[in-house]
Amino acid sequence: MFSGKEATLNRVILKTLEWKSPLIAYDVWRQLKTIKGFRSIDSKTVYRRMHALEQEGWIGQKGKRPAKVQGYSALYELTPKGKAALRIDEKSVETFLKTATNEQLAKFIDLF
Repeated sequence: MFSGKEATLNRVILKTLEWKSPLIAYDVWRQLKTIKGFRSIDSKTVYRRMHALEQEGWIGQKGKRPAKVQGYSALYELTPKGKAALRIDEKSVETFLKTATNEQLAKFIDLF
């Protein structure tokens, strides 16, 4: 999820949707323009990335909202898969293995 060329953009889009959800793609792009390092990002890049994240199941459509140009735009929110990816990204597996109790490790083993 957070590896490769698009990793930082994916992470920031998901964190934006976690913080303020639901949003249309234009709103996400406007939020990214306020973040240092993303001020020069093109709107089409964000729209394309959000479409890819939706196709992969990380974000989903919640409804529609009136927009100026398109008529109605899709509202996006995080799916449980996207929320889980952000939680896993916050803590490394090595840190978890060092600090987890035997009970937590047993649950972790059962999950996989």
